Order: sequence, then structure tokens, then C-alpha cells
Amino acid sequence: PADKVSITADGGVLTEVAVTNPDGATVKGRFNEAKTGWRSSLPLDFGTRYTVVATAANADGAPTTSRSTFTTVRPKAMLHTAVVPLDGETVGVGLPIQVQLSDPVSDRAAVEERLMVVSEPEVEGAWHWISDDKLRYRPKEYWASGTEVTLKVRLQGIDAGDGVFGDEQRDVSFTIGRDVRSLVDVDRLRMTVTIDGKRARTIPITAGKKGWETRNGIKVALEKHKLKVMDAATVGIDPDDPDYYRLNVRWAIRVTWSGEFVHGAEWSTAAQGRSRVSHGCVGMSLANAEWFFDQTQRGDIIEVVNSPTGRYMELDNGFGDWNLTWSEWTEGSALASS
Repeated sequence: PADKVSITADGGVLTEVAVTNPDGATVKGRFNEAKTGWRSSLPLDFGTRYTVVATAANADGAPTTSRSTFTTVRPKAMLHTAVVPLDGETVGVGLPIQVQLSDPVSDRAAVEERLMVVSEPEVEGAWHWISDDKLRYRPKEYWASGTEVTLKVRLQGIDAGDGVFGDEQRDVSFTIGRDVRSLVDVDRLRMTVTIDGKRARTIPITAGKKGWETRNGIKVALEKHKLKVMDAATVGIDPDDPDYYRLNVRWAIRVTWSGEFVHGAEWSTAAQGRSRVSHGCVGMSLANAEWFFDQTQRGDIIEVVNSPTGRYMELDNGFGDWNLTWSEWTEGSALASS
């Protein structure tokens, strides 16, 4: 379906072209300036038989008509996308664009070249494949506040390999909000929050205790919950274990899919700024947590340093993209390696 219908007159000019489907609907296209050629302008439908009728005239005006038919492929699977951010969303300076594909693809380059990112102002950026059905785009540096970004998905009819064909044409536009970054120093048990380059607040915190140390690295706010039930069973702690907990947690901001949050922790007030007592989360007073919750949007940067652990933020345990150097990131592009 993505292949163009091309008709050429040899030794004359085209006078009429009609490419129609079984219902009689015509395919849009245009002549070249000399009218020696015609080319379709939009992708065709899947599994459809088309009829082509073309008439040309020679130098003496004598007409010749050609009639032919062809059929487009019927795909094994039709490829669609789920995109982060959402259309119209305002996000933080660290949020990459994530495209989750409905099926794994074998021709990554064919897909990647039909996912185009435009922004105002322009940025240097690149795609990185996480797996055969997921890729993400980030700029070389954090987005600048106020940047307007549009992802143009142009997959209609694209052969992605192994019988999988694209079936989607759409735009997703979003805006970069104010620049909110937080630095969690586990050694000092302090979190410093800057907003648009100015320090806004320094907050006493607690972090992961021995055996449950908080991961080092650059993380990105994934989702926000005014109230979140946290059950230790979800991280493999048996209810009979002394470490087991089930808590109603307020002002919770998720930073990893494995269960790290920044949240209010009124039960650890005495430890905040003094010792590490959590199971990996960054905890603070309810007043500080509510303030931080109100400042934070999806995509804000939360960086953890000086945690006494070998654990580091993984690439796909949330958005660990910023922990890769730019050269490491661009190596994950199918177009860079093709």
C-alpha cells in the first residue's frame, strides 16, 4: 500500500488517468509538468484490487488506452502505536518520546524513518530501540522549557517485515513545561529541588536501607498518585516476613516500574535527614511531599547520587535514557547502523 502507482507515457503525453477500487472510488494523484507521467499521492488500502485506466496521445493526437489491474497485500498483522506523551500534554524537560508498537518488527529502519520529530526550537535528537516493539526518542540535552514538539507517525502501508505492515497516520503534539529538577543526595539525606535554574527548596529525606538501597542514576517522574496503596508483596516480600508492609501512601510520585517512589512518609519523620530506613523509596514529611507533588509534572528529572549500592537505574525500568552517553544512545538507532 505504501508503493506509489506510477504511470508513464512513452512518446506522447497522458490525457487521462483513473485508478479505482472495486467501489469506484478513485485514487488521488498528479501529473508531472510535462504530463508524461502520473503518480499517486496517498497510501492505498490493504487487500484491495485496483483497476488502472490510462489514456495517452501521440504527437499527432492519436489516443491509446491501457487497462490493467493489481492487488495490494493482505498483511499478517497491522502495526499501530501507543505514544507517550499524550497529544496536548505538557511534560517535564526529561520525558522522552516512547512509541510502543502493537507487534514486534524485523525491519526497524523502515519503521524508524517514518517516525519524524519536529520541534520549535529545533533540537538534535535520535531514536533508540529498547526492543523489537518499543523505541524512544530523546534530544542530546534535556528539552528546553517552552519547546513545542510534534511526532509525525507516517506508517500507513509500510512493510515492517515478516508480513507486518503499518496502518497508522497521525500527529502527536506536546509542550515542554517549566524546568523542575531534583537532586537526591543519599549520603547527606537531602533532596534539593530547582525550578527554572533556581533553588526552590532543600528537603530532609530518608532512602533505602541496607539490602534495599535506592538506585543511583537519573530517573524521570512517571506518574503521580495523591494516594497509593503500597503492598510489599508486589516486590517479593512475603506477608510473614518482618520487612512486610502495606501502607496508604500520600503524595506518591513513581520513578521506576519496579517500585521506587518519592512520597510522603510520616512514619519515618524521625529518620528523615538522619538515616536510611525505607525499602528503596525516597520518603519525606507530608508537608514537603505535598509541596513537591504540586511542583512535579510527568517527565521531571529526579537524580539520585551517593547511594551505597551497586544498583543503578536501568534503561527500561521507567525512563533510564539519560544515563546513557549520547554516543551510546545514538548506537541504538536502526538508521545509524543501517
